[in-house]
Amino acid sequence: MGKRETEAVATILTDPANRRRSAEEVAELAIAALDEARSRTHRLAVVGQIRYGPQDQTHTVILGPFSSRGVLDTPEKFLRAVSGGTAARDAGQGLAWDSKTGKGRGRFMLAPAFLRPRDAWDYFRDIPRDDAADITAAVAGWAPPEIGPVCTCGLVGMITCRFCGAEYERHCHRHQPEAETHHCRAAA
Repeated sequence: MGKRETEAVATILTDPANRRRSAEEVAELAIAALDEARSRTHRLAVVGQIRYGPQDQTHTVILGPFSSRGVLDTPEKFLRAVSGGTAARDAGQGLAWDSKTGKGRGRFMLAPAFLRPRDAWDYFRDIPRDDAADITAAVAGWAPPEIGPVCTCGLVGMITCRFCGAEYERHCHRHQPEAETHHCRAAA
């Protein structure tokens, strides 16, 4: 814990009014004071997307909050804080793939984290119009990379349609996109 966090908790614990409070009430006050102190310093979050498994479903995850140098009360301070190395960036880079299996894919971005909705509105309220447009454009341009079909060149044999039961010749959708595809009788 940092100095501010320790002081916030110590102020609660040394309050003479604690004699009239239960242990649970004192604990709740100490946790609230700690949260309030951290809300000023733990202002970075990692927002990521990971893909894992045969269905390649995308899962959105959030890591954090992480502490930052200084108070991040403006977009300029946020950009300055994330331009160097941070624990948040290191954690986000761990989303690139599953380090346990070596499979999967992931990506991340760093975002400012807020304790209350009003803090988020206040953070962006006074941004000059051009900066707001730049932020909106950056967020809108953050699209997942195009993921094409999987190569199936090494697979041989016929495929049986799970809907109509018809067999048809296997082809690789990645390397033979012009090949004739199966037209399912069950869909008709």
